[in-house]
Amino acid sequence: MNEILKKAVHALDEKKANRITVYDFREINPYMEYVVIASASNQRQVWALADHVVDSAKEAGYDLRAIEGTRESRWVLVDLHDVVVHVFLEEEREHYGLEKLYADVPRLEAL
Repeated sequence: MNEILKKAVHALDEKKANRITVYDFREINPYMEYVVIASASNQRQVWALADHVVDSAKEAGYDLRAIEGTRESRWVLVDLHDVVVHVFLEEEREHYGLEKLYADVPRLEAL
């Protein structure tokens, strides 16, 4: 199992993210291995979760490729090279429905 994936999921869980879901893209996309989707109940928590993922990755010696979104964003994307983390405000997660888009992608049940 990918170590940065474990760090990202642990960071989300530690800050009480809602509905953490992990998709396995290793057989589908050569540019990333996993996509993680999590949600928060308020906009402030969206950034707290994203910041904690970034801080945890940096502490473990991993590089951040990019972070997309502003402090006012209701959806933040954290690109950790092999792992992409989406942190949504709950309503935005429902609106964009990435789970429907990824319906045929294998999910990891437990980390």
